[in-house]
Amino acid sequence: MTNIKKMAFALLLLLPLACKKPTENLKIVVDTNIIKYTALIRITDAANPSVTPANAAITISGPAANDVYEVSGKKNLTVVNGIITIGLGPSITPEANSPISCTAQISAPGYVTQTQTITFTSGQMQQVLNMGLAKPGSTAPVATPPPPPTTNPAVTLDFTGTCANKKDLQIKPSLYVFYKVNGTNAAYQYLGYISSGKITTQALASGTIYDFQITYGGHAYTATQRIQQANYAINIDMGTACNNF
Repeated sequence: MTNIKKMAFALLLLLPLACKKPTENLKIVVDTNIIKYTALIRITDAANPSVTPANAAITISGPAANDVYEVSGKKNLTVVNGIITIGLGPSITPEANSPISCTAQISAPGYVTQTQTITFTSGQMQQVLNMGLAKPGSTAPVATPPPPPTTNPAVTLDFTGTCANKKDLQIKPSLYVFYKVNGTNAAYQYLGYISSGKITTQALASGTIYDFQITYGGHAYTATQRIQQANYAINIDMGTACNNF
């Protein structure tokens, strides 16, 4: 089975107003938090983390390889803009004294292939791995992307994924999210983890317009919002991602 989302997913039915047809305005809300243990892999140029190597690819090996999926539940592992999230399928869970490991091999044209052991430990549901690829012959030290700043007032973002082909379904993403200032050529920076659609952060400056990006099922989805208050409900057009449910 190539898509474990066919095995299980959580549904929340929002009841319609009284005195209407039972199916009128009925919404199915799906939380993507099915793969519990995940690892975000971010691939950058080792000497300049603002550069993303083009056409990066990943392969997984090791004893647990058959139980590793892309966060959408697919076995096809596609790197999008240097980003991919993998995780353990629901049939396997790390125990307190028995972590589960696999080996990721990252390659990109013009760069030296790199391998990285990824370990899933009991209780650590999310992790971020920055993998810098070096060019052949490069002796420059590996540069780590900076963490998001924490000097601004807290802002809570509530993301909802929508699909034009399934207007009766909404997605509440449990995914890693990136951001950048709208209208710039800057690379997307890591913001944090969205849990059931929500994230609270101090990285966003008031009055600034930001682009937000999530990756799911081998595709990147974006939304734009100006920050002027403490709470926002943000819709993300997720194309045909609703077909996974």
